Amino acid sequence: MRAHKLLFLIFLVFYLIAGLALLITGSVAHSHAKQYAEITGYSLMSGAGFIIALGVIILILCILGFIGAWKNHLNLLKAFIVSLGIILLLQLIAAIIAFTLRNKADERLRGQLLSSMINYRTDGNSRARTEWNRVQTTYECCGVDSWQDWKNHTDIGMPPKSCCKNNDCTAPPQYYDRGCYEAARSLFYRYSKALGGVTIFFFFIEIIGLALAVLLLRDLKNNYGSV
Repeated sequence: MRAHKLLFLIFLVFYLIAGLALLITGSVAHSHAKQYAEITGYSLMSGAGFIIALGVIILILCILGFIGAWKNHLNLLKAFIVSLGIILLLQLIAAIIAFTLRNKADERLRGQLLSSMINYRTDGNSRARTEWNRVQTTYECCGVDSWQDWKNHTDIGMPPKSCCKNNDCTAPPQYYDRGCYEAARSLFYRYSKALGGVTIFFFFIEIIGLALAVLLLRDLKNNYGSV
């Protein structure tokens, strides 16, 4: 029993550290995604929120597991096992849904970018204006597919200054060649791959933790049964 208990406690320490890392990573990702939420939609923020929620749940589970293992508390260990099993199931369902809807995400991203261009204003401090200027300057892109989107889909006529390769420009050769859809799509897939990798990693780690918890629970039941 001592070997299984020690292994389970080691797992909980590792799991706790991973949970804290998730909280920090999720918070940073959420802050970054929030900067572009108006023009790209809230999918990235939702993904970051999922990571934060997972981190919080992991911390709670670790506390539950530590108390259950340290005090040899059967009911707490059972609660840990059931909770971890539910988390595994939810992660699997979330992964299947994300994989199924990945193509629709591209369409929604393009549509969100186009619709947010309409909210761009040359005067005032609209959120769309701030985010479009930020994304075009940061990723050196212009419009959704090209600079002509500003002429075709908005009433401002010409691309804003954030589309310019230099400080000032008045002609197409001086605009950034790349559309921001590719930049946003690249950002979206980078976050999606990171989220997918984290989910897969924790899925296998949690299976190990579940097995160790079951073994410890069995040992405790046998020990109490022999008394």
